[in-house]
Amino acid sequence: MESKATRICWNSNQWVKPSGSEGKSQDKNSFEVNPGYGHEEWLLDLDKTISGFKYSFLQGINTPNKSHQGMSYKISLYTMYHGKKLCIGHINKVECITKEDAEKAIGIYQSQGWFDEMIDQLAMVDINSNLLIEDDPLVNFNIRFKPEDVVIYDVFKDVTSLHKSPRYKLFSEVNVSSKDQFADDLIQVTNTDLSFTEKQQLINARVGQGVFRENVAKIWGGERCAVTLVNIREILIASHIKPWRDCEDSLERLDGANGLLLCAHIDKLFDQHLLSFEQKNKRFILKVSKKLDKRTLASLAIYDGIELSTHHLELDALSRFDGYMSEHFLRFVEKELL
Repeated sequence: MESKATRICWNSNQWVKPSGSEGKSQDKNSFEVNPGYGHEEWLLDLDKTISGFKYSFLQGINTPNKSHQGMSYKISLYTMYHGKKLCIGHINKVECITKEDAEKAIGIYQSQGWFDEMIDQLAMVDINSNLLIEDDPLVNFNIRFKPEDVVIYDVFKDVTSLHKSPRYKLFSEVNVSSKDQFADDLIQVTNTDLSFTEKQQLINARVGQGVFRENVAKIWGGERCAVTLVNIREILIASHIKPWRDCEDSLERLDGANGLLLCAHIDKLFDQHLLSFEQKNKRFILKVSKKLDKRTLASLAIYDGIELSTHHLELDALSRFDGYMSEHFLRFVEKELL
């Protein structure tokens, strides 16, 4: 049996029910915009089975000539979120079904009232679709598998470098050996019982956007790099000082005092604790790792001794910032001693 991989659309409800437009493509020609959902958003709704099989849909199987009918594959599943390709798991055996099989599955879904339930779920995310039952049955269902063959990873795997194409096609299997902390944090949020709005806020905070970025800019008095003072918005990232995964609660994750706006290259160094700010006499002074070449850093406008301007911070915010940064600097020092 061949091993394959295919893209599925992003979903923050663990592919049990539709999650709306957040995180999806903005391309007007994409099904993610019109009609605003994909049938694979119910891929892992494993409560609805027919004779022990889950009937579902994968866009990568949906070829014009139906070339996959009758074939069986092991399929790895990956999705795109904010430019990253994340492998969420795999199905050990996927059977590609015929039109007749799909028609039978549609009849059972109708008799069980499952389509009505799906329409209600679409309405919950402000998507109207009275056309949920497609003219072509194979656009509702083109695969089936047994629930016990589904393996979902506790930590999503970053496969961005392994698949360059964003298309919904069936590719050679993805190598998913590497771990990615971004993906680990992401799955931590999607597995919580928080509301959709709370999940969206936290996910956006993790990628340095949304409410968190606004809070950082407000506390620091505008959008400019804390080190270089560059104010080109497109290259600035709202960087967490206390790592997102280590925050105790949502308040810390969204706290503007737990962040700095940094140019992308400086954000990477800061995130790896290769530079930090040392508190000296109520001043915060940039310290750069001795492992980095000083001439290279100079060409990037990064110098030891740059003082961070904190005059915009109110006393309470400054106190919280001091706490976050003291912990960050301690990690910086520990890494220097390795």
